[in-house]
Amino acid sequence: MRAHLNQGAGAEILQLREYRAGDPQNAIDWKATARRGRLISRDYTEDQHLDIVIAIDAGRTSALRAGDLDRLGHYINLAARFAEHAVAQDDRVGVMLFADQPLATLAPGRGIGSVFRIRQMLASATPKLAESNPLNAALRIRTLVRHRSLIVMLTDVDDATVAGQLASAARLLLPKHLPLIAGISSPEAETMRDAPAQSWLDPYQALAAQEYLSRLERNVRALRALGAPALVTRPEHMERAVFDAYVEFRNRRRV
Repeated sequence: MRAHLNQGAGAEILQLREYRAGDPQNAIDWKATARRGRLISRDYTEDQHLDIVIAIDAGRTSALRAGDLDRLGHYINLAARFAEHAVAQDDRVGVMLFADQPLATLAPGRGIGSVFRIRQMLASATPKLAESNPLNAALRIRTLVRHRSLIVMLTDVDDATVAGQLASAARLLLPKHLPLIAGISSPEAETMRDAPAQSWLDPYQALAAQEYLSRLERNVRALRALGAPALVTRPEHMERAVFDAYVEFRNRRRV
């Protein structure tokens, strides 16, 4: 299978060529297509430098415990390590904290100085009482990055009240940007779902846990159906899942 050559931040056009089935939309040169009367695609140099925005949900549900930390703590630790890793690949990384509105933003930057500024901002982050609004975050992101970027949104995928807003945020970012939406599942719910009944209440608790986990799966499938990669994992697996997705996007040049 031929790797797709998409435009990343800093990529240069290598040549124009005939469109091939499977070429991404952002590889099509529409001016050349209009001149020639058939689809023409661009090839880019192999040098790829991405722009990345890590959008971190600091709303009410980010205060919920997930193992040893609250959800915001997991998001912050992941964001700090991910920023350092991406900068080492010569990518530019920025961060946004949001609740009902964007709370703080750093435009994508390159180098260790950018990592230092990101960590400074994250160090002062605390959960807010407001309900999260990822759609408002997406609107701000569109003004923060002008060309195609990877948007890593760390948020509460299992909250049914924001599922519609998440879908709207994904539609707003696609197809110009590639949003990766990542959330934390509940190990307690998995245990409750699978535990044998010991009392009359246990079947009802198992049923509630099953519904919660099913809602997670439905939300993830709905986001993926829109074209937005989405994942939900246990807290201890979240970092690896996001890093693996980033490597895949880079290798397949999806950004």
